Amino acid sequence: MIVVSNDPNLWPTISFFRGGSYVDAACLTIVVYDWGV
Repeated sequence: MIVVSNDPNLWPTISFFRGGSYVDAACLTIVVYDWGV
């Protein structure tokens, strides 16, 4: 992935530009959460 952001408000925008895939956004959220834990 080209864009990596810690700002949750930007995730829907990133997902939209990547094709509107909410699955990708969910996977990104899980990965970031896993890093945080």
